[in-house]
Amino acid sequence: MGKLYSDTYWSDMHEPVRRKLLMGSVGAKHLLETGAHALESDPQLGVELLLAAYVSNSLDGNMAAQLAQIEGLLPLFPSSVSSCLKGVVSHWKQPDNLSYFMRIASKRDDAKVKKYILSSLEKEPGNLFWIQQGLVHAGAFADFKFGLELLSGEFPAEIIPAINSSKSYFHYLSGNAAEAFPLLMSASDVFGLNNMVHLAASVALKLGERETAMSILAGAVDAQPWRVSEAMRLYDLACGLDEKAVPLPGSLAILLYCFNKSEELDATLASLHASELHGAKIFMLDNGSSDGTAEIISKWQYEFGKQMVRIDLPVNVGAAAARNWLMKEPQVQECDFAVYLDDDVEVQPDWIFRFGAAVEAYPEAGVWGCKVLDHAAPSVMQSVDLHIIQPVGDEGEGPEVDLSKIAPNPFRCSDLHLYLLDSGFFDFTRPCGSVTGCCHLFRTQKLLDNGGFSLFLSPSQYDDLEHDLRSCLKGEFPVYQGHLSILHRKRTGFASHSNEAQKGNALGNKYKMQAMHPRSEILQIMADEERLLQSDLEKKMQYLVRKGILAG
Repeated sequence: MGKLYSDTYWSDMHEPVRRKLLMGSVGAKHLLETGAHALESDPQLGVELLLAAYVSNSLDGNMAAQLAQIEGLLPLFPSSVSSCLKGVVSHWKQPDNLSYFMRIASKRDDAKVKKYILSSLEKEPGNLFWIQQGLVHAGAFADFKFGLELLSGEFPAEIIPAINSSKSYFHYLSGNAAEAFPLLMSASDVFGLNNMVHLAASVALKLGERETAMSILAGAVDAQPWRVSEAMRLYDLACGLDEKAVPLPGSLAILLYCFNKSEELDATLASLHASELHGAKIFMLDNGSSDGTAEIISKWQYEFGKQMVRIDLPVNVGAAAARNWLMKEPQVQECDFAVYLDDDVEVQPDWIFRFGAAVEAYPEAGVWGCKVLDHAAPSVMQSVDLHIIQPVGDEGEGPEVDLSKIAPNPFRCSDLHLYLLDSGFFDFTRPCGSVTGCCHLFRTQKLLDNGGFSLFLSPSQYDDLEHDLRSCLKGEFPVYQGHLSILHRKRTGFASHSNEAQKGNALGNKYKMQAMHPRSEILQIMADEERLLQSDLEKKMQYLVRKGILAG
């Protein structure tokens, strides 16, 4: 067997590098950090990772400058890549004063941001800083026409591979795989197909070339065994998990609660009504709403009939308490499975059967979650498979929880997806440390056994993550189903907090959540998850070798 599938490939790898790669092998920032860690312990691996980092965002002059400053690195890159990187650095100039631009960007003022970028390019023709800012904005607003407009000008010959790479990406995201293909091939002549593997596989799949997509992924994994994300995706294609949809092995309760979001709830219930429910019972809790939520529930109660059970509370008890109220309903406890849906999501027609495929593949999971996409810009991923991270340098001696600090135990979740637009990077199913709470499925008995969602974290924020941490400590890790996507109307993170009170509540709940789980517990979860991810990967690789899909 080859080096990927040997008993020692992963165990011989430098531990911080192994941990990072098992989380995933995508995202420029993640690959840059991982490559920097790897340079000392395995220079060849480090160079491969840093090259992949650059190609992942080849018009980012800031990252290109960082790579150019690493002593002796650029001569180890192909000369055409080094030439492109140097060209990007020389044509990328960040202005001294960005205060106005940052202000309008933070307000998500689409028209003003585009006008300012175009005006800046008129004053500074060819400045790749503004091209990059425009591409980021175009991706965030799903305005791929604007992105392609920015890339349509004249550029120096040495950076054309980076331009073509971005063009192919935006053509694919706009639904034009045929236009993306020749540009992708042109860029890959310089950057290497392995460094553009996810886009290449996605373009092939969009063109109906499934075997080609698998061959592209297999070639990359055979050549560079550290490509975990690519291996996960290849396995699911080989097994048909990307298309699999099977019934849940039991009855299902669908649990929703709402507070003053009548318009969003209306769309959520409409998508639910249009989906294949297969006899599932719906439990709808009005959390003391004072807008038109009651009328919306009445409207849909008529449509669903006896399939919907309505619960009206006189006051808002908070998200965690609403979740607990629902799970304690006697009719819910009679069901084999329970799935929570937020009041601002839209589900796809076969969502329950997609969960069924994940349950069949990983029947012992503590919870099953899915990919969450932004409703306004579906190429923007709000959540995928999340992994628990304790910051480097905070793993040795010291207090378990330091309540004198704003972050008493500063662990966090991975964020590889935040620097990417959805083009297949997370199209796989596997265990992880946490899944988002806006659409997650439980075996009802496990949900009850794990206890309720913490009331300490009311009215909302982090109660789903804290619940997952308790499951992980019991050895019942979440499973991510990347072939199920839902659309979420709410923006995530601090961007979702419209006033100082909401920001304060989020920070306060983060503080409380960290204080609930001391460092020793987080380190235990990290170690257990790392072993689980490695075991899962190795089993899948062995399967691919047995089937002759990988060389082995």
